[in-house]
Amino acid sequence: MNARPSRARPSRAGTTSHAANSLIGFGCYVMLTGAALFLAPNATLDFLRTARTNEHWIRLLGMTAMVLGAYYIVAGRAELTVLARASRWGRIAMATGFASLVAANIAPLLLLGVAGNEMLGVLWTTIALRADARAGRGAG
Repeated sequence: MNARPSRARPSRAGTTSHAANSLIGFGCYVMLTGAALFLAPNATLDFLRTARTNEHWIRLLGMTAMVLGAYYIVAGRAELTVLARASRWGRIAMATGFASLVAANIAPLLLLGVAGNEMLGVLWTTIALRADARAGRGAG
């Protein structure tokens, strides 16, 4: 008996689910952020009103973000709805952590904007999952 696990398949052209589009969009956002940290770390840190650094850790973070963003894009193209559902919790945790750093006066107020961006992404993914569920494309 050949029991092979089923693999998610990319949707056919023009039929990408709303949840998949939210993953792809989020993946592009994360990749661009990562590229900015990797290629121009101090310019990115200046934009975020955060202390500049010449240490390598910021570029490592940027590279990690680019890889993570690529995973989101691949997951979206493969219609991995389970990742769309799970990612909401991680993104809420990240936004909460960012807001906590601002509240503790460890990070600048501008970081609340990044946290807000995360929450907008969570909202987009939640609405997309519900729209897909109504259309019979999976559970939200």
